[in-house]
Amino acid sequence: MHQGRFKRVGRERLAERRISNVMSHAAADGLDVRKMLARQILPLGFALGIVWLLWGKMDGLDVSHIKSSLKTVAPHQWLLAAFFSAISFWALGRYDRVVHRLIGSPTQSGAAQRAGVTAIALSQTVGMGVLSSALVRWRMLPEISLVQATRISMIVSVSFLSAWAVVAAGVMLMVPLALPGSTWIAWAILAGATALIALSVFRPQCLSRFNLPSLKAMAAFVALAAIDTFAAGAALWAVMPENCVIGLVPVVAAYLIALGAGLLSGTPGGVGPFEVTLLALLPQLDQEPVLAAILAFRAVYYAAPALVAAALTIRGPANDAASDTRRTSAQLTELAYTSMLPARVSTAIETAPRAEAALLRQGCLALFETNGKCPAAMAKKTGQSLVVVSDPLMQTQFHTGFLSDLKQTSKDNYLSPFLYKIGGRMAAIARGAHWVTLPIAREAWLSPQEFSTDGSSRRQLRRKLRQAEKSGISVKVGGANLPLSEMARISDDWRRARGGERGFSMGVWRPDTLPHSQIYLAYQKDNLVGFITLHKNAQEFSLDLMRMKEDTADGTMHLLVCFAIQHAAKQGCQRLSLAAVPLGPQPDEPKIFHYLRYTLDKISGASGLRQFKTSFAPNWETLYAAAPTRLGLLLGALDVTREISRPHFTGRST
Repeated sequence: MHQGRFKRVGRERLAERRISNVMSHAAADGLDVRKMLARQILPLGFALGIVWLLWGKMDGLDVSHIKSSLKTVAPHQWLLAAFFSAISFWALGRYDRVVHRLIGSPTQSGAAQRAGVTAIALSQTVGMGVLSSALVRWRMLPEISLVQATRISMIVSVSFLSAWAVVAAGVMLMVPLALPGSTWIAWAILAGATALIALSVFRPQCLSRFNLPSLKAMAAFVALAAIDTFAAGAALWAVMPENCVIGLVPVVAAYLIALGAGLLSGTPGGVGPFEVTLLALLPQLDQEPVLAAILAFRAVYYAAPALVAAALTIRGPANDAASDTRRTSAQLTELAYTSMLPARVSTAIETAPRAEAALLRQGCLALFETNGKCPAAMAKKTGQSLVVVSDPLMQTQFHTGFLSDLKQTSKDNYLSPFLYKIGGRMAAIARGAHWVTLPIAREAWLSPQEFSTDGSSRRQLRRKLRQAEKSGISVKVGGANLPLSEMARISDDWRRARGGERGFSMGVWRPDTLPHSQIYLAYQKDNLVGFITLHKNAQEFSLDLMRMKEDTADGTMHLLVCFAIQHAAKQGCQRLSLAAVPLGPQPDEPKIFHYLRYTLDKISGASGLRQFKTSFAPNWETLYAAAPTRLGLLLGALDVTREISRPHFTGRST
């Protein structure tokens, strides 16, 4: 008995210390709580003004009529209202689940939902929405900081208001309301939503710094807002007194608009503006029964949940918070831009079927892992898609289970899975799983052990080599003491001449990753005029960067690659990839794919690359894109095109 008492006292003291340190923690996180409190003065003053106006009208109301109307609410009506309220709060909690997934929070879904329900139930009653809900979330989720909790609260608030506006606009167009200009307002809101959808899909460069939600996330917010508000409106309808007969749809429609008035006012629970708006939208009903229904509704939807939420907040995080979530078999692990990677990642790069797995070292792609940190593929969350670049990193991942894990992880992140530049084997597996595939590129490869410059197919190559040798170009293998400053200048000039660096699945200048690459340098006399880098692992060498000065002798790049092939043969390399080039327009495909192929050709210089690589008479392997649906294939192609043309990392010269 005493032991239990001591534990309870210990928990209470811990809670007291946590709450008493709010201001100091907030200051440490860079959050000015006093400014947030000051922002609540205006809504509070507005609320007092509304109450004062309503007080003047109280003389015209029959209070006894309100009381008698309230008494007519039957027990089954209270139970029905409680049922609808539970549905509404279930939807409210799901907002937090969506937001936590969008920001990459490690918080378990069940814990996030409980924290969201508790925060909203308490904050909608006490007021000061973002601040009060942030404090509750911070209390319920000890693994996050107050700044993180505030960020989540702000995202939830903004997303709900946006989704509510879309739902309310739809209702205003379908249900006649005594609201002047409602039709024009509704169409304006829907036009804004359409513009936001377009921005989410195409993501213009001016908005590249903003993390716009995906279409699936937007749809989730709107669906949850519809469930939440329709259930809450139904709860209000359920407690309408017997002398207040009205259909469900008009009450839900009026509730939606009144809710918006309350939210925009910032008053606790929307008190004042909510009542005034609801009475104005239901002029056919007597005011006293409607006010009685509002009182009953506030008791069920506000007071009771607030009391439960207060108790949960005092108790703190649930002991089973870590065990109440649905565990997934796959996850994304972000990798920092560094040459030092975890051992499991370095091993995966070394043993991967394709040497371009070394792109993981550049910090642009994340590691897709399955079955408890088992490296499976290179991936990135971008736009509408979770894009996997190239084939899986391990031969054991070439099966439909890999696709199932990818689909589930994409679903958890409100994205569509998209495979980019996969080989024929993986494409066949995708087709077997009823995915849609599309030829997207061709990879040039050859065997260094069998390579020769002889033969009619390499006549152009020999001519280029003679031109380079006549100009006095010589090639050296890059060693420990690389001329980094000269290489950086060449790379910078190359980037400026072409309007910027490419990225994503294309190589970028990364000095820190050079120790893991095979490097070849071209000199004219003693001046560095160009260089190439190759990814390498146990399976193959793969051409990465090709950089040279603009006025360098013709054939210099051909000489560099030939030297690299010969050097790879001496090291026992069996396969050398000259990398892939985009595939030209294909017959019988939608015009949008023609446009995307043209765009990729333009930004990658595909025509020149095709001619260059063809001179080596290589073998050609078709690479594919794949997605579960045609729409997913189109959105994924848009996302990849944008990522290549507008990389987040532009390279560093030193």
